[in-house]
Amino acid sequence: MNYDVAVIGSGAAGSVMAYELARRGLSVIVLERGRREDPVTFEHNELKMAPRVYKRGGLQTTRDNDTVILQGETVGGSTVINNAIWLRPDLDKVLPAWKEQGAEIDRERLIVAFEELEKNLHVSPIAPEIVNKGTDVFLKGCSELGIPGRILNHNRDECIACGWCNYGCRYNRKTSMLVTYIPWAESKGAVVVDRCREVRLLLNGTSVNGVEYVRDGRKEKVNIDAVVVSAGAVGSSEVLLKSGITAGGNTGNRFHILGGVLVTAETEEECNGYDGVGLTAIAGVDDDLVVETFFSPPGAFAIGLGGWFGTHIDRMKRYNRFAQAGVMTATDPRGVIRLNKKNNVVIDIQFTKPEIERLKKGIRILSNIYFAGGALSVYPATFRYFEFTHRGDIDEILGRIKRPDDLLLGSAHPQGGNIMCEDPSRGVVDHSFCVHGYENLYVADASIFPGNISTNCQAMVMGIAHTAAEFVAS
Repeated sequence: MNYDVAVIGSGAAGSVMAYELARRGLSVIVLERGRREDPVTFEHNELKMAPRVYKRGGLQTTRDNDTVILQGETVGGSTVINNAIWLRPDLDKVLPAWKEQGAEIDRERLIVAFEELEKNLHVSPIAPEIVNKGTDVFLKGCSELGIPGRILNHNRDECIACGWCNYGCRYNRKTSMLVTYIPWAESKGAVVVDRCREVRLLLNGTSVNGVEYVRDGRKEKVNIDAVVVSAGAVGSSEVLLKSGITAGGNTGNRFHILGGVLVTAETEEECNGYDGVGLTAIAGVDDDLVVETFFSPPGAFAIGLGGWFGTHIDRMKRYNRFAQAGVMTATDPRGVIRLNKKNNVVIDIQFTKPEIERLKKGIRILSNIYFAGGALSVYPATFRYFEFTHRGDIDEILGRIKRPDDLLLGSAHPQGGNIMCEDPSRGVVDHSFCVHGYENLYVADASIFPGNISTNCQAMVMGIAHTAAEFVAS
């Protein structure tokens, strides 16, 4: 099989890349590790859906098991299981900070990309009638405390607010890559191959002339003129490392995440947080923190609720009286993606003491927001049993949180690992997204981020892929 370009990964970056290349007349093959799913077969059942659409069934963790890293593993990638939130990063902050680290990306190109993507994906403010009522408690608390809070933009089209976004939209109302850019790329001639395992790049000096993979137990190979690795902040490093591409020891280095902890508030009246869109609003509290509402079906909700045995059962019986939000902070780019002796990928990063202190600050702010909004009790997602019944509890209890494993930590926004830097001694790709030392090997996804964008990654990842496609095509 011979193609102009092989794109590895079919998520936010890979799908946009495939379409942009195919519409320019290039022959494109997309190789995806996960299975291609038919949305009409998606079920409102967490135990059945998690193994189908999540990487490692939703159990991908850091080396010390302190932090869960949630990513999709299916055609369409994490866009199939995300909350469809569309947030442009603050380019006036992000791009100058990146430039200081040797990474330069054209601001105007990104803006053009955002505008086109937003039109194609039906990006608009979340309609009030599909917002879950727990959001009212959150926004009321923000208003009482003088904290700016607002409803977010999203990429859905005529959403019916079933609340099951994180397990795939069976109604095709979320404009994920599975139902937009993937079929659009195929309409331009691109070929999408799912269930591709053990992907390796075949090297010939300073170029890549093929890609080898295993599908259904059989080894297959494609011949190509160029390769774009868009497998995500963990997967792209894995593909490069397993192919022997270390970029002078930089591959997999400077990994970072935007992650944190959930905070649940109990209300006097039923707010039925499950009835409506779960992630709906954001509060402008601090440059170092991201505070967003959230709500999920019972299984995932139970994990973040905290409490043990009978206490936990009693809490879950009040499921319809809870509102929930999360507080996140960006880690420094010090993490490492590496392979162990069994050639399996290892995610090595841990929240530092200052980062834990920032999260505690966020828990304090969020707890006060909920109390100001009328909450009876507030439960941070902690390993030990903690409950705030009034504002006076907050500081005393937060003082007992000392280490990362005191909190139930998670992230759906991994970044870095193959950072962009014009200096080949410090980075993996140059400003044209080409891997240093190679003629036809590119990386375009969140792994090239040299610093954290401190917001939901979907918009930036798609914008990066849209921008990088011009370099690859040329």
